[in-house]
Amino acid sequence: MVASDGRGDRWTHFISRVSSERQTTENQFEDLLCVAEKNGSSRDWGQIRQALSRCVYEEQLPTSNGRSRIVYRVRHEVAAELAAHCVYVEQGRP
Repeated sequence: MVASDGRGDRWTHFISRVSSERQTTENQFEDLLCVAEKNGSSRDWGQIRQALSRCVYEEQLPTSNGRSRIVYRVRHEVAAELAAHCVYVEQGRP
């Protein structure tokens, strides 16, 4: 999404919802970053990529049949760091 601050300056916000599947989440991040880097903004994409790599962690939850399932969670402190770069990551449903 491209927005304006009212003074004619433009910036882009990137929003991604973390899914329950790791590969889906990684693909979403990579797709967004490829498009964003082509945008030509002066953001530190290396720093943003590094923060995204730390943003999601695995949690194993027990199921009713005694097994466990993996859920991917957002580290809120890293999401806050990314928000300072107008990159927004939110927790999807587990």
